[in-house]
Amino acid sequence: MFTQEDSDRQDAVFAELQEEFSRLQQKEKDLRKAAGLPEDDEGKLQQNENDITPEVQRALEEAKAKAKRDGAARAAQFAGSMSAAKSGNGGAAPGGRRHGAMRI
Repeated sequence: MFTQEDSDRQDAVFAELQEEFSRLQQKEKDLRKAAGLPEDDEGKLQQNENDITPEVQRALEEAKAKAKRDGAARAAQFAGSMSAAKSGNGGAAPGGRRHGAMRI
């Protein structure tokens, strides 16, 4: 059953994601400015691959890989918080046990 508490948790996670997205957009704008690119390029800039140095190409590939890993980690974190909200166990471990709790 989806409760108000679940909805509040979902809203909190969504607000965190919005904040992270805003932070990343600002970081992109700062990087574009530092590189001398227009802020609202929307991917329209075409670069001849022969003009890109191997160092820049490696840095670009590393940045893409890092962004992909960060995005996957954030998505997994979001999915985990949503599954905890759906299960209704408030983040308890599978099977209904809480980490660090002792049975007496």
